[in-house]
Amino acid sequence: MEVGFVFNVNKRPVGCTTVRKSWEDRFQDLLAFKEEYGHTLVHSSYGPLAGWVRNQRDGYRKMKAGKQSAMTAEKALRLTEVGFHFDATRVRARTNRHEYGC
Repeated sequence: MEVGFVFNVNKRPVGCTTVRKSWEDRFQDLLAFKEEYGHTLVHSSYGPLAGWVRNQRDGYRKMKAGKQSAMTAEKALRLTEVGFHFDATRVRARTNRHEYGC
């Protein structure tokens, strides 16, 4: 019986590509976000930048725990210098959630 479609497991549709940005490119995206919104608390629904921010926080926790991580002291310093919060839950708990678009 023919159903009229091709079933390809683990294959992307033709013309579908994922652009993987470098750490520096995402960092620049974070700076643009900060310029627009006045903070670096990227909401979890904010697309690829939100995933990158989550990965930075996870990487930082691993680095601090002495585990293998892509996070480096230099990256952590750069993020800190632009006002990035590695524990956003503490910041959001102390502030008005509406102020951060949550």
